[in-house]
Amino acid sequence: MDGAHIKPFSQFYDNKIHNGIALCKNHHWAFDRGWFAVDEQYKIIVSNDLEEASPHAKPMKDFHGEIILLPNTEKYFPELEALQWHRQNIFQA
Repeated sequence: MDGAHIKPFSQFYDNKIHNGIALCKNHHWAFDRGWFAVDEQYKIIVSNDLEEASPHAKPMKDFHGEIILLPNTEKYFPELEALQWHRQNIFQA
């Protein structure tokens, strides 16, 4: 697992838990490049422009519409404002 910053640390210097999301290395890389985002209901949105070949893994497009696993305590959820920022500034809709 990687701790991915939702709003880039290099821009915002925000290391607080609300600006983070736990992802595997591959999905962290894809999230940083805007290949997918998370909506206000914590559902995964995959870019329409994504073209992939995943013969040995679940394709990213198969995650579209799935709800991310959230912490047990709501105060640790990813901040909706940060997720919105990511959708507007990083996501490749």
